[in-house]
Amino acid sequence: MRVATICFLSAILIAIATAVVFAEHGENLKIPNLFPFPDSSGVVETFSSNGSIDLSNPFFQSLGTNGRACVSCHLPDQGWSIAADRVQLRFHLTAGKDPIFRTNDGSNCDHNIDTSTLAGRRQAYSLLTSRGLIRIAIDVPAAAEFEVADVNNPIRVQ
Repeated sequence: MRVATICFLSAILIAIATAVVFAEHGENLKIPNLFPFPDSSGVVETFSSNGSIDLSNPFFQSLGTNGRACVSCHLPDQGWSIAADRVQLRFHLTAGKDPIFRTNDGSNCDHNIDTSTLAGRRQAYSLLTSRGLIRIAIDVPAAAEFEVADVNNPIRVQ
């Protein structure tokens, strides 16, 4: 946890410093190509054919009233994905109140878990913190060439 904490905090400090530098120059906030975000294996870098990543594009804008944008879950220091160790750290730092922790898709399938307490949130979001699992329930498209015949969820995390 110590290495993850240091990497996470380093990434935050680097991102803040970058935002301040760009804001002081009156430019749109952008992540330069190959900007190094530290992680447990070294650094993670992204290359865009546009020359940089524009932080004002829709990926970084609020999706509505739940406090999230795509970047709430898909972070540059995690290869634009979700890393369970970083989610664990976010849970620890926010007591499970970070926008990534929402019962509509960030919680386990048991909808009867009380998330008003820290213990309840820890139980409700255990698949997200242990495996980086987000569930998004969508219907099978009408033109799909398959059908869902059965669902069996043998994983019940306590």
